Amino acid sequence: MNKLYDVLGAGIAAVDDLIYVSDFPPVDCKVPVHGSIRQGGGPACTAIAATGSLGGRAAYVARFGEDELSKYIASALESRGVDISHIVDDPAGGPYHSIIVVDGSGHRNVFYDPALYRVVAAHDLPDMLIRSATLVLLDHITEPSLTAVAEKVHSLGVPILGDIEGRSESAINLAALTDYLIVPKAFATWTSGTPDPRDACAFLAGTHRLATVVTDGAEGCYFSTKTDPAVRHFPAFKVDVFDTNGCGDTFHGAFALAVARNLAVGEAIVFASAAAALKAMAAGGQRRGWNALPTFDEVLQFLQATLKEPEKSSLLEKLGDLRNPAQSTDSGVWRGPRHCPNHGGC
Repeated sequence: MNKLYDVLGAGIAAVDDLIYVSDFPPVDCKVPVHGSIRQGGGPACTAIAATGSLGGRAAYVARFGEDELSKYIASALESRGVDISHIVDDPAGGPYHSIIVVDGSGHRNVFYDPALYRVVAAHDLPDMLIRSATLVLLDHITEPSLTAVAEKVHSLGVPILGDIEGRSESAINLAALTDYLIVPKAFATWTSGTPDPRDACAFLAGTHRLATVVTDGAEGCYFSTKTDPAVRHFPAFKVDVFDTNGCGDTFHGAFALAVARNLAVGEAIVFASAAAALKAMAAGGQRRGWNALPTFDEVLQFLQATLKEPEKSSLLEKLGDLRNPAQSTDSGVWRGPRHCPNHGGC
């Protein structure tokens, strides 16, 4: 069966109001703001937006109403080529609303309001929709979890990529259902009881899933695969960082696209790390939020300039196949992403 989508995502969406300051202030003081912007956000939602921005065939499932925030995030996804036709009409639903303060070094603090968020249920993803995707991406920050959705996807034999941050029993249960587990160091060390990310990765990889990845910010990531269980380290690309907000989610979306189009896990990590680096660079500070999500050509150019031979030639050749999958599907013809002129900033 030909697949309609590379990646189908479900999970948290957010509308982020980003505020930029020189330094995080102490308590009880006033600080000037150097800029602000409204953008899409949320782990799964940003990951799917990244997949779409990279030219991937992406779709997103959520429960949204007709409020301003729901309309904003749906429009922002669609402008990046994401199919929003599977979003469930829920008058009481909507995205998180977040206030994110970013300092001059690119670090951020997130203040979020989850009042409108309604978790999708297993029946919101019909069997045919799940089977139409090569990979399903699910996230977890807090309750309620997407465990029931993961159980349904798992039963249908479609691989799951889990972006898991929450520290709860349901997070552990969801992790057990994933085929590609990507977690931050904080979750990995909490789950494993060891402070070392390499040892934590080895602990999480004990289930012999297809791949386990522990991200460690500027230190890069540690990963293990079913076929090569020894934990390896891939250092992050050294770049000038302007904004780290959404970098991890960009990594998830790029990694998902890469493995959906048959890149090996190690190659997918290089591709995803490059996408995350470009997101952090924010075009020299000229782009913010989802406007800084990279395109495929930008990642390709970055890798051409950064990688050394022979790794460069081997990977770039394979990326040609990643860029140009078969476009015909059992369900019709994929028309590709529809970007607006200002790099997706509609």
